Amino acid sequence: MAAHPGVSNTELIRNLPAAFRGPISWLAPLLTQTPEMGALPTLRAATDPAVLGGQYYGPGGWGEVRGYPKLVTSSAASYDLTVQRRLWAVSEELTGVAFAVR
Repeated sequence: MAAHPGVSNTELIRNLPAAFRGPISWLAPLLTQTPEMGALPTLRAATDPAVLGGQYYGPGGWGEVRGYPKLVTSSAASYDLTVQRRLWAVSEELTGVAFAVR
């Protein structure tokens, strides 16, 4: 299983270029959710006994930007076997850790 937080108002904004920080700081409260709400999809995926392997959770609101967690669909690329194999190979190469894929 996997999860994404949507758009959460966290300290990541602090590291944006200065030209973006001002407008984003003003808009963030209107367009984002709290870090606590952003954590809920991950918590649900990790703790809900009904969650199955391969499922993907994110915020249930418009555009998966904010809201309570629900089962969502990941990007088309995530279902592409060629992309999956390449990501696995690059991950093993970069980490130096190899796992047997079943």
